[in-house]
Amino acid sequence: MSDDYIGRPPRGRRSRRPGRIDRLQPKTRSFESPAQQSRRTGKRDFGERRRRAMRLRRRLVVSGVVLGVVLLVGLAAGLLFISGINDRLQARMTTDDRAVELLQESKTIERDDPFYALMIGVDSRQDGERARADTIIVARIDPKQQSAVLISIPRDTYVEIPGHGKKKINAATAYGGASLAIETVRDFTGLPISHYIEIDFAGFKEVVDAVGGVTVSVPSRVNDLEAASYVRSAAVIEAGEQHLDGEKALTFVRTRDFPTGDLQRIENQQVFLRALLNEFFKAQNALRIPSMANAVAQQVTTDMSVGELVGLANQMRGMQGSAFQTVTMPGAPKRIGNGSYIVADEEAFAAILERVKAGQPLETAEEAAGTEVAPEQVSVAVRNGAGISGVANDAAARLRAGRYNVADVGNMNQFVYDETLVVYKDEDEPLAQMVLDTIGQGRVLHYRGMYAFDTDVLVVVGKDWQLGRTPASRGATQE
Repeated sequence: MSDDYIGRPPRGRRSRRPGRIDRLQPKTRSFESPAQQSRRTGKRDFGERRRRAMRLRRRLVVSGVVLGVVLLVGLAAGLLFISGINDRLQARMTTDDRAVELLQESKTIERDDPFYALMIGVDSRQDGERARADTIIVARIDPKQQSAVLISIPRDTYVEIPGHGKKKINAATAYGGASLAIETVRDFTGLPISHYIEIDFAGFKEVVDAVGGVTVSVPSRVNDLEAASYVRSAAVIEAGEQHLDGEKALTFVRTRDFPTGDLQRIENQQVFLRALLNEFFKAQNALRIPSMANAVAQQVTTDMSVGELVGLANQMRGMQGSAFQTVTMPGAPKRIGNGSYIVADEEAFAAILERVKAGQPLETAEEAAGTEVAPEQVSVAVRNGAGISGVANDAAARLRAGRYNVADVGNMNQFVYDETLVVYKDEDEPLAQMVLDTIGQGRVLHYRGMYAFDTDVLVVVGKDWQLGRTPASRGATQE
């Protein structure tokens, strides 16, 4: 038989041998279909995904536990940190039951109500002695209105100290600590003192350094080795705008190396406190909060907790400069027996206190009492409009010597002023005339909305300014 065909044999002939097989097909349909294969591989993939998810869940649980432990440790550390600061802040207050009782009597009911705080600056350079108050300030704080008034009481003020008779007011802390200081100031002013803050000037330089220093306007050159605690590098401070570190800041608030002595020193302290508060409220100082809090806790004693201080700082953040007022108790020096004292002008001081309690501006306080406005109540900004170095600082020094509140010293936008101007707003012409009489040159001018300033009076120093001389004024003109 011929093998020359493949597959099916020709018609009519049956083949006894099979043709060549290209592919063997199964006789059944038991092979795996695409759907079955998908189900089989799907089960395998599902199992793998499930195992991966379980591993991921285990990792998340472990990470969550670790994170929780870290947060708990951080929270505990934070609580211990705050607790430690509170302990240091309130160390001496918690042992003075009488002080706590006196403050509690005047506590405000609502969180946003105005309140009064007694601020005492002590100088603990004398070891073994209870320090006398070096600085006495009553602060009225209004969180709702974001305003503050600082009332400075000269440390030599002649007052009645309960249980000790008529003495200088700064002796109260030496006789009876915080409680006697609170009671004495409360009786003298009639103000309900609800908080107490005591600052140790001998060590507060750490507070200044913690905020990165402060910038203030120094009225005239200072050279006071004793005020600098005999640190020669801190004894000299040049006149004009200066950025002070802690040691020089301490010299600045201590020195009496000025023509008006203690009165200028009080103004320096007011200026310094304003600058220090501004530094505390700056947003860029947020990262310094722990170091600032530690420094404050080391040098400050108060009944207020860290939470209260932080809450108050948040309420007062953004306070405008014009809402921060300072005033010094009006009075005059007087020799009584063998001592030299400051005797308050009771009528003028009562008028100031009434306006403070009513939340009213201070500039017309003594005017309301029927007396002349004191220079300390007049705030002045000084601007160099001449472009001549030193003229603005010279004018500011002249004003400070006259006990005016020089709030700011700087430059005008243009140095085109040939004539010195004393600029006032609306009803403040009498204040401008007072300033003109003090500086001795220039003329007064109504601002007419053309000059921007937040103080009572603006002095624009012109090219006619005569350094070191006090020529007669040219009289008043209104345009």
